[in-house]
Amino acid sequence: QGHYCFDRNLSTAITTGNAITINSDFVVIDLNNFKLGGGAAGLGTSTVGISANSHRNITIRNGNIRGFKYGILISGTLTGSGGHLIENNVLDGNTYDGIFVVGDSQVIRNNVVLNTGGSSSNPSFMTGIFASSYGASGFGISSIRDNVVANTFNTGTGYTARGIYNARGLADHNLIRAGAVTTGSAYGFYSFFGGWCRDNTVLYNTSGEAFTTCTQIGPAGSNYTNNP
Repeated sequence: QGHYCFDRNLSTAITTGNAITINSDFVVIDLNNFKLGGGAAGLGTSTVGISANSHRNITIRNGNIRGFKYGILISGTLTGSGGHLIENNVLDGNTYDGIFVVGDSQVIRNNVVLNTGGSSSNPSFMTGIFASSYGASGFGISSIRDNVVANTFNTGTGYTARGIYNARGLADHNLIRAGAVTTGSAYGFYSFFGGWCRDNTVLYNTSGEAFTTCTQIGPAGSNYTNNP
């Protein structure tokens, strides 16, 4: 447990495993505006930038994380994972998911997630931000707000790319620029098991749906889409 800070850029060429593994509850990782890079492993990488499994109260902030299969991967059950905060990061050029968080509650805010896709090992279902508070052990809630997600793309045939995947959370005040798909659909928001949307904007979503199975709350027209 504790508060850990970067004082320089760090890079790795490993193709599997985690660049950083969090093995405790109550951990803060502050990248202090430095970079954690994994791009030397190439598009076939299976490496995770920062990983935690079945821990609580994880905070990751102020970093540039790029070139991994998952930039940030926090997993576990709803009873074993939750209370997470992911904020003020830039995740650029990760090949499968920029941010992936599962837990009973989490806040994902003020992140910029760009150019997610290209994995040669998993060429479909690329997602900029994946947040789930739904599971066999019960329901929680997520807050996904004030993020910018642009150019999430797939390289598989007939599959989807998703800007934000939201299961049992509230997504509000996010800006999404839809990406490209080889074939299939590019979704701005994709919600499952109950997800709510308010005051979001999806631009240039020409090959899919802006808000899919997302319960839109707030005044009519509070979620905006432009499909030129």
